[in-house]
Amino acid sequence: PYQAPNWSLLDATGAERSSSQFQGRPTVVIFYLGYECLHCAQQLQAFAPLTAEFEKAGINLVAVSTDNADGLKKSLENYKSGTFPFPLVSDASFQTFKAFRAFDDFENKPLHGTFFVDVRGLVRWQDIGHEPFQDARFVLNEAQRLLKLPQQGQPMTGLQFAAQAERSPDNAAGGE
Repeated sequence: PYQAPNWSLLDATGAERSSSQFQGRPTVVIFYLGYECLHCAQQLQAFAPLTAEFEKAGINLVAVSTDNADGLKKSLENYKSGTFPFPLVSDASFQTFKAFRAFDDFENKPLHGTFFVDVRGLVRWQDIGHEPFQDARFVLNEAQRLLKLPQQGQPMTGLQFAAQAERSPDNAAGGE
């Protein structure tokens, strides 16, 4: 596990949301490529109905978009089942995408990413790629499984994790 980057971003109403609001509570952070990405809309639609189950398990959900505030509003308008059940925030500058390594430096493009951050602020599971991770039930079950494991050692910094990933690519992709 490595320490999740801190972030502070605006939602569709212009209100500031930040990682500190979720501090001490496990959180699933979803990085999506805006309202025009059909696969991203499907991912949000897959996670939204399970929001109450995540909450019952004590796990927050938040989605970080490449959209600006107007794009976030369109994502919210596209949700046909009433009020969208978890916060959507804007990272049109891609700084948070880059901090979480959900960014392809070679192609200079943001990537889809789904991260599980535990109560200590450690990334315990992640999926980063060209397609969004849409199995919300798996994420819920895996997060609950990881929360039951004993906590060990000190967290790695993002740089230490990246260095380890370079030495052993098979270890970089998933949880524990």
